[in-house]
Amino acid sequence: MRYTVFVQKPSLRDHALSIWNAGVDAVRGDRLIREMLSIDEDLFSVGDNRIDLGSIENIAVVGGGKACAQMAEAIEELLGSDLMRQKNVIGWVNVPNNCVKELKKIHLHPSRPFGNNEPTQAGVEGSEKILEMVSKLGPNDLCICILSGGGSALLPAPIEGVTLQDKIDVTRNLSAAGASIEELNTVRKHMSRIKGGGLSRTCNAGRLISLIISDVLGDPLDVIASGPTVEDTTTVEDAVGVLEKHGVEVGKELGMRKEEIGKVGDVFKVCNFIIGNIETAVNAAKEKAEEL
Repeated sequence: MRYTVFVQKPSLRDHALSIWNAGVDAVRGDRLIREMLSIDEDLFSVGDNRIDLGSIENIAVVGGGKACAQMAEAIEELLGSDLMRQKNVIGWVNVPNNCVKELKKIHLHPSRPFGNNEPTQAGVEGSEKILEMVSKLGPNDLCICILSGGGSALLPAPIEGVTLQDKIDVTRNLSAAGASIEELNTVRKHMSRIKGGGLSRTCNAGRLISLIISDVLGDPLDVIASGPTVEDTTTVEDAVGVLEKHGVEVGKELGMRKEEIGKVGDVFKVCNFIIGNIETAVNAAKEKAEEL
């Protein structure tokens, strides 16, 4: 008796999914952390940069973004239980509610519901914890900041005189008017104590490294998550100009801010690293497409 075996060829849909998944997998937070960081005895390597862990007393991991739960978990795995105990590793990272899981040392804080890209009071509370944590670090400590897409909404810390609702209203109105992400973040930075380099200015650690997954074309460091660890080169006038351009009412929260806070000239002891970006994903998708 003969049997005929029919082999179903992959459909175009199967190929499309394979291409998509290749791009997504290439920018997984845990994968990028493992590719960028390594530890060899007492040397902590970030790309080509080396940090002598023998000189480090405490390690703090902070940040926010949709990929940061994966990033935080990979950092804990890299450090290992012994080193985390020796160096008193602590951490607080704001993530979407559906990304929360229990880690050994780093607290993953639920900061907004899944599918909602607006700041929440839970996010404000988490940002306050982050600012408090980094302010208590000392010259012999290392702070690792992790950032990814969604960081702006997940890290709200309104300046004095601004409410969370003020920030939500301004962002909604700008978005509805067609403002670009660069314009949105220019305004956000001037309404925040953590964006526009605010985290860097608050951090008292001797070393601060920022590991960033960019979701913005061109990887402008001051735009991704509104640049918590990057000097802000924009001004209040720039922010007001964005609001006026799009017909959004200029509120007292910007008009009353007479002096720039932490502008160019402040000492920034931070090294920023783009560990993954849109190009990383597109190249991986391209390779899979060629393979198919």
